Order: sequence, then C-alpha cells, then structure tokens
Amino acid sequence: MAVTEPVNRHDHQRLTVVAAAVSVLLVLGLPPLVGHLLSLVPPVDPPDRFPLTERAKRVAELPGASILQDRVILFLTPDMHAPVFRPSQRVDPRESAGQLVPLGVSGLLPMNPYLAPYAAAGIADGLWPGDKVYTNLGALVVGCLPRYDDPRGECTPTLLTRQPNAYFAYPRSWGTSTFLEPGTAMQAQIYEVLGGNVVIGGRPGTDTDRVVVRLANGSTVTAFTTESASPGDTVWWAAVTREAIEATAYDARGNELETVDLNGSQL
Repeated sequence: MAVTEPVNRHDHQRLTVVAAAVSVLLVLGLPPLVGHLLSLVPPVDPPDRFPLTERAKRVAELPGASILQDRVILFLTPDMHAPVFRPSQRVDPRESAGQLVPLGVSGLLPMNPYLAPYAAAGIADGLWPGDKVYTNLGALVVGCLPRYDDPRGECTPTLLTRQPNAYFAYPRSWGTSTFLEPGTAMQAQIYEVLGGNVVIGGRPGTDTDRVVVRLANGSTVTAFTTESASPGDTVWWAAVTREAIEATAYDARGNELETVDLNGSQL
C-alpha cells in the first residue's frame, strides 16, 4: 500500500501559481524576474520518514550505536562488559560435535538491561518496544554442544554468536528438549536479524534434500541445508524479508517429507 504524505493546500496552490508565472516569464524572455519570483517560494522541508523517539536518540549517541531507518542499533562486543558476554556464556568451539556453521546473518534483539552494557543499562530500563532500539550481538553460528546430563553423550544443536576471539551462547533458545531426537517432528524458529529475519530449523536424519520456506505473499525461499552442524541430522536456515508461513522438507526425489507451521515461531 502506498504511503501518501500530507499536503499543505495553501503551499500547493502558491507553488502552482508561481510555476505558471515562471512559465510565462520564460516565454517572454525575462529570466531576471524568474529568479526574483523563485526566491519568494518558501523552502519545503522533506518529511521525516523515520522519526526517532527522544529515548532512542539518547541511545543513538552512545559509542557503537548506529541508525538504520527507524531503528537504533547498538553493536555489542565483549570488551563492553555486557552481561550477555559474561564468562558463563562463553562456549569452547572444540566442544561442538559437528562443525560450527556460519549462517551469514547478525542477530538482533530488543535492547534490555540484560543485553545492554552496564553504562547503558539506565537507558535500557526506560525503553519501550516502540522506541525500536536493538542490540547487534554479532554473527550467528550453529553448532552441536554436548548434553552434560545425557548418559548417551548426545549433543544439542545450539545457536551461538561469534565474536573476534570467542563464541557465546545466543541468549534465546532454539528448539525444545527433544529437538532432533529420532522420530520427532521437524522444528523451526524465527529470529530477528540485521535486515530482516532468519528461519532456522532442523529435522532428524539425513533424508532431507531441500527445505522450502513459503512467505505470506505466496513467494518461496529455498533454505540452506547442512549435515555438518549436527552429525546425523539436517539443519537448515533461510534469510527472509517477509513474514514466513511454513517450511516444507523434501527428499532427493522431490517427495514431500514434512511441513512445519511457522505461525507463532517468531522469538
């Protein structure tokens, strides 16, 4: 749906009259009068398409903050001593049973005291969802970490954030306690990322050849798939800029294996 900016009728009529007069003067060969007439036209300020709230503007002044259209994004790093990067959240990449697979996107979360650096916690306390202030936690990576309470030594597919010299557990869970257990259904979650969303899911076994994500406008996106992140299982993901409705897995022959409803999967 097109967005129409409000028009001041008086200014519009004034500009119409001036435009008509300019045309006549140009035809008569009187350019000096044209310049004088144009100087009488009041300047028109461009509409503020992406206004920020006062609270958002204060966050935008912090080091590491940037403005992306109607959002303020604060990039967090471990040296900012954010609670989300405390030592207990750090992950040793050597513990992953599979490869650490980058998803090619950066994770965004609404700013709150847990995610904000201590210096910004006071501002985070006063933020509202409508302020649209987010924290960029860095590049998202998926691995499979051991289940320390599982005597079978199984691993759990885990979403991580990659920093220059370390990996940290992403502060939002991915999947249920039975995620990728043999015989269980395909699961998926939608995470907000820089530039849109990423749909990330998994299916037990290795018979999944491709996964297609259907969007609200009827278009589809073919997901990336890997068996390297969680050995013996298929992990898949797709970056989207529109609302995702469902995801369907197919085998190598094109047979439909399973469909998961993505409504309510946004975290």
